[in-house]
Amino acid sequence: MKRKPRAEEVILVSAATITSELSEVSRIAREMSLGVMNAKAISHRAGDAARGFQPITDFIDEMAREVTQLVKRIGAEALTLSRLAVARSHVEDTRSRYRQVREASAQLPNAASLATVAERLQSQSESYRKRFQQSLRTLGGLLDDIRRSTRGAQVISSTSRVEASRATGFTDTLEVVADNLEKATDKIRSRVNDCQNRLNDICYVLASEEGA
Repeated sequence: MKRKPRAEEVILVSAATITSELSEVSRIAREMSLGVMNAKAISHRAGDAARGFQPITDFIDEMAREVTQLVKRIGAEALTLSRLAVARSHVEDTRSRYRQVREASAQLPNAASLATVAERLQSQSESYRKRFQQSLRTLGGLLDDIRRSTRGAQVISSTSRVEASRATGFTDTLEVVADNLEKATDKIRSRVNDCQNRLNDICYVLASEEGA
């Protein structure tokens, strides 16, 4: 029968995957920042015809910076989660060995003394579980923050096309900005959803352990 993965094993794999996904989100945000600099230069050359494009480039720039900051915070929290998983893994391995020792020495006079150590290890394991849950809530909240940060992108993208159509001689170039914004935010949301699925995997395994 195939062994079910332990929570800490799922956490380590999931945290590594989240870090990888976030690396891609960070790259996309950097490209957005570079793209908006080019868009600002173009709108400046277009003059009054592209005046309405300035707030749009400001929005894109602010969104890219906010996403980048959130990615850093999520990365740090994912690292914390990985470290907790490693620490809990050591505790669980020690608990397993103590159970074997207690079973083998159940009839010995000093067998009761092992109970104190077992209780302490169980307390440590429960402490890590609570810290897992807290860390998962933090990560989930930060992923929601990225979703909120990119929520207005579709409206801004549509507005960008309207403003681009008014910038005679620069329309095609500025429409590219709108297209890139839409594609970038779609990619970011897709990566964020993948990260959320990984968090759901962790929650499922933790719940399964609790109900076992």
